[in-house]
Amino acid sequence: MIKIELTSDAAASTRFALSPLFQAMNLLFMLGRRPHAVPQEWRHRAREVIEVRRLRLLASLAITRNGYTPDFLTPGPAEYRPSPDGELHQVTLTPPEQVQAEMATVLGGHAPTASPARSPQRLVLQALERGEDAFVTHLAREVDTFWTHALRPRWADLSARLERDIAERANVTARHGLGTMLASLHRRLDFSDGALSVAHGGADEQRLTIPGLVLVPGAFPRGLMLALYPAAAASSPAVLVYPAAPDDQGPSPGLGELIGGSRAAVLAELAQPRTTGEVAARLGLSPSTVSYHLQVLYRANVLRRTRSARRVYYQTR
Repeated sequence: MIKIELTSDAAASTRFALSPLFQAMNLLFMLGRRPHAVPQEWRHRAREVIEVRRLRLLASLAITRNGYTPDFLTPGPAEYRPSPDGELHQVTLTPPEQVQAEMATVLGGHAPTASPARSPQRLVLQALERGEDAFVTHLAREVDTFWTHALRPRWADLSARLERDIAERANVTARHGLGTMLASLHRRLDFSDGALSVAHGGADEQRLTIPGLVLVPGAFPRGLMLALYPAAAASSPAVLVYPAAPDDQGPSPGLGELIGGSRAAVLAELAQPRTTGEVAARLGLSPSTVSYHLQVLYRANVLRRTRSARRVYYQTR
């Protein structure tokens, strides 16, 4: 468990960003950690670009099963909608000592484990022999190639979807508060006593204080990525990439046949956290009917629920 203390200053500076670079890296991250959770179209597109364009160095560092990716590949977004060129320029400006420290971590205890290269470690070491500046410049070029051929052709649609997600999160914050919104971003997140808790597989608990938090909706499902930037912890906000909610397309007919039309409609409303009364008002059903369906879905472990003051919110897991 990681507990991130949000001071009043950190909470006041919490903001959203639409980052092309984080989308590219999140897609690669998911290919390494949970490839079957990535939509088939994107899985095939990403792998084809990596193979055809021979992006071996990038793949050896970003597509890893252990989840560690060097921080310098994902510098924190400085504005709401940074340009791809601007973000990649930040990568090339990484101080040599940061590259050395983070690559020592990669090669020492978190070696790359999934790559089209025959020998990922040897490939990385050979690239590092040319110096840290040349190393990050080479990586930035490969990221640019991946972005250009894998994501840029679909960026207009992707960014529009991410904008809708941010608007909905802002609505939740306005109506129910920052803590409720943060807890709703992912099932591994919780917010209480001024701290954002991030569950992970380890039994130990880490407590961190950050100067700020940047929230980046991810276009690809399930992935939760936290960048803490220890090299500049005093001044750099943490970045949390969370899965954007799917577009509201209503319940599928097949789901209605399986669990009933009303219950399917209730379930379709809960991509975002909502109370019993809110769901009832949106669907034109009685609160008692909605409450019954919510309890059935909750007992089936389809939903999770959180409390904020006297309100109880339900959301799909």
